[in-house]
Amino acid sequence: MPIPDQEPRLLPFLLIVVLCLAWLAPGLIGHQPWKGDEAETMGLVHSILSGAPAATPVLAGEPWIAAPPPFYALVAATIAQWLAPWLPAHDGARLAGGFFILLALIFSALTGNELYGHRHGRLVVLVMIGTVGLWFTAHESIPESALLCAEAMTGWGAALVPRRSLTGGMLAGTGLGMAFMSAGLVVATALALLLLLLPFVSPVWRTRATLRAAVMSVLFALPWFVLWPWMLVHSAPGWLAAWWQHQYQMFVFWAPGHETPTLYYLQFLPWFAWPAWPLAIWTVWQAHKRDQMTSPGIALPLAMWLVITLVMSCTRSPNPDHGLVLLPPLAWLAAGGTATLRRGAANALYWFAIMTFGVLAITAWIYWSALDVGFPAQLAQHLHQLQPEYQGTLHPMSVTLALAYCLFWLMLLARMKRSTQRPLMAWAAGMTLAWGLAAFLFVYPMDQRLGYQSMMRSLGPMLTDQSCVSGLDLDHGARAMIDYYLDVQTLHVRAPDDRSCRQLLAEEPGDTAAPARYPGWQLVWQGGRIGNHVERFALYRRAPSTRTHAMGHPSHGRD
Repeated sequence: MPIPDQEPRLLPFLLIVVLCLAWLAPGLIGHQPWKGDEAETMGLVHSILSGAPAATPVLAGEPWIAAPPPFYALVAATIAQWLAPWLPAHDGARLAGGFFILLALIFSALTGNELYGHRHGRLVVLVMIGTVGLWFTAHESIPESALLCAEAMTGWGAALVPRRSLTGGMLAGTGLGMAFMSAGLVVATALALLLLLLPFVSPVWRTRATLRAAVMSVLFALPWFVLWPWMLVHSAPGWLAAWWQHQYQMFVFWAPGHETPTLYYLQFLPWFAWPAWPLAIWTVWQAHKRDQMTSPGIALPLAMWLVITLVMSCTRSPNPDHGLVLLPPLAWLAAGGTATLRRGAANALYWFAIMTFGVLAITAWIYWSALDVGFPAQLAQHLHQLQPEYQGTLHPMSVTLALAYCLFWLMLLARMKRSTQRPLMAWAAGMTLAWGLAAFLFVYPMDQRLGYQSMMRSLGPMLTDQSCVSGLDLDHGARAMIDYYLDVQTLHVRAPDDRSCRQLLAEEPGDTAAPARYPGWQLVWQGGRIGNHVERFALYRRAPSTRTHAMGHPSHGRD
């Protein structure tokens, strides 16, 4: 009878699906764009929704040379527009990130099945959702989510090449092109090098089928590399040249100055890729002992990780979000060696997960009680000093969902049988619990501390002429949020004596603004994100007695 044979396969698959959705869904909607890369991405999306040219990345009314190609922003803007009757634009855009992360998990699982056999795909998914580095960034609206999807697709295509060369070539080429359109040249260069090196690292790819796959890869990658630059040549050729220059100067070898490669991505990997990296090392060690280093399950992910790490280490301005591309190959390696993991190590990881997330859950509830209920009083007083403007309020639905996550975690641990995948399941379930508690219990104080909405409500009425506001030392996220919330596109200036506009908005460290800080300007407003005392903003208005010549367009409020 088929049912008994299908039960052991169907039930774990359904459990993985439920766990993935429980890990991914919270936090995708229901909060503001937060400071950092998400605020910048929302600025690009808002520009597209406001009618800016789709081909040119525009932030707050100005082309942004450092921005990645607009693939993610276009997809996010499309989804935001579809969902506009029900969700605000930033929630719709954030769902695009969740969509790409879900695709990345699917492609990663298919790669695991292709490299190691049936049922290994779900182990790959457990490792991915259990990694610390993906815990927060998977729920942001950032182009790196599309890049992760592109990388996983490229890996799946490369793994398929020995068995289905044409399909594998199409997938690898599409993933390569999508990587370029998601983040630019850096990771696309690394993936292209990987595809070129595969025949040299394993005889599995040293066949005629690989040549056919290479032709298909070029054909399917070419449109991604040609279409967008071709559009820019006809709309903004000067901008395209500047963007290309910025891209190759991302590499330290062509950057101005005397920069050297960085060890950043190796230094932050121990916590960022936990627990994938120790399991990956175990897999490679076992393969080395058995003389299996050229097998597809070792050669492909190991070569991918080495090439990407080398290329990323030769770039400027390292960033944790950029390190997301190091996770899929480590997850593939980790899943490949789970079956050979010794019982003592497996039990240690299992109990470490239970103790870690048990203590974390108890701590989360204590801090929530102090924030929203006021008990214990001493802790509540301390937290109120850190964020004095936050008024604790009981949110029954959020508390109910957080309790449901705790019960689900306890039930899962109680019913978990001893197996090779039990440590990975326990860790992935713990990371799901941790994110659920963070998303449901602390979204309101985090929204107040990381979001810009309250600041914009205070700043908006003070802008007497919204058609012309100069911006001094404003970061990209702040400029994007001013445009998003107030429809004010600040005019970038390099010094306060540039009097293009009657109003000057400056970003200053700490409470350093003073009425006499800039001669000829009057301080009319100070503020910032609630609870943040490092990043402060000050609005100045030109003193009535000042007689200067404006240096801007007539429409920018000249005297």
